[in-house]
Amino acid sequence: MVKDRTVFEKYRSERSAELVIALWVTRHSASAVLYDTALERRFARVARFGTTFTYENAAEGLCGLVVRLLRESGTPRNAVKCMGIAAPADITMAAEELLEPADMFLPPDIEIVYLPMAAGGLGGDFTAVVAAAVGQGNVIAADVTGSLRLAAVFGDRLVTANVPLKGGLDSTALESGMPLESGAIELIDREPDGTVCYSVAGDGDSLGISAGAAMNAVRIMRQNGALDSDGIMIDRDLFYIGEDFYISQPDVRALQSDKAAVRAGLELFGKYTSGLAEFERAVISGECFGSERAAEVMAEMGSVPRGLADKYGWCRLPGEQGVINCLLDRKLMENITTLCERSEDISNRLYEDFDVFYIKNLEF
Repeated sequence: MVKDRTVFEKYRSERSAELVIALWVTRHSASAVLYDTALERRFARVARFGTTFTYENAAEGLCGLVVRLLRESGTPRNAVKCMGIAAPADITMAAEELLEPADMFLPPDIEIVYLPMAAGGLGGDFTAVVAAAVGQGNVIAADVTGSLRLAAVFGDRLVTANVPLKGGLDSTALESGMPLESGAIELIDREPDGTVCYSVAGDGDSLGISAGAAMNAVRIMRQNGALDSDGIMIDRDLFYIGEDFYISQPDVRALQSDKAAVRAGLELFGKYTSGLAEFERAVISGECFGSERAAEVMAEMGSVPRGLADKYGWCRLPGEQGVINCLLDRKLMENITTLCERSEDISNRLYEDFDVFYIKNLEF
């Protein structure tokens, strides 16, 4: 994965004095969004990636992220009325114990809301994904980060599961990988003459390859005979995208393993939950679903089964919106907290047949 970087975006020039900050943190990335509650729109966003957040460094890292967001957006501290944090369990503990509003140049009495954990040790970062997905009717939410995290919400019940991944589909295990932030290669195509063309997110130079683009590169290699059905690169050691970035054999293996694990996990979770309720929607998120084209490639490569729900939706970072929703709608926050308290982890039921489904789905 690319080295530690931080990118900033400002969406608007006008704002009110009624802002909230939504912090969404995973193991290897974090983002902070300034949301204008009066104008009902995002004002600015900062994201950091290419690092690893732990209990020891989380408070300092999150503090620096918020300070940069406020400084570069030109936001005075008295305009921020509330802050929400969704993070893995150990990072949430560190933030609760060590994060001080004064260190972030925020009012000392500011309310900080922490999203709760769910069964199976799933942290607030996944709870935020569930919060973004819930609505009318029953829903399945699946998020692909360092693991495949699954939730089924029906009635007043929340059923969860967790499947470990290698890190191919969130780009952390790719040599040139990075999240789909400004500077990431997001789209790849191959011309009839064999030329590989690509586009870069944002206005700057390319910094790395997004997970969706990497999977698309695997698809192109497979179509053109550079990769066999077992995932072995045939006539080369590296597949170059431009002059600086490439897909290697270990990258292909990480993508192949994660593709099979995600498909197996979704199939088994759908098989179990189909006996509990009928689901109107399935919301599948993650770096590998960061664009419409990336989602198409994931489906084409066999990563997503049919039959989970009546309708499918794709999203890259629903967790950010989930935090915002919980800050704006306290009834939603209460409902999510109640669901988490009553949640049930069924990961062990998936593991019983997981190897069979995993091996079945390894082939490209």
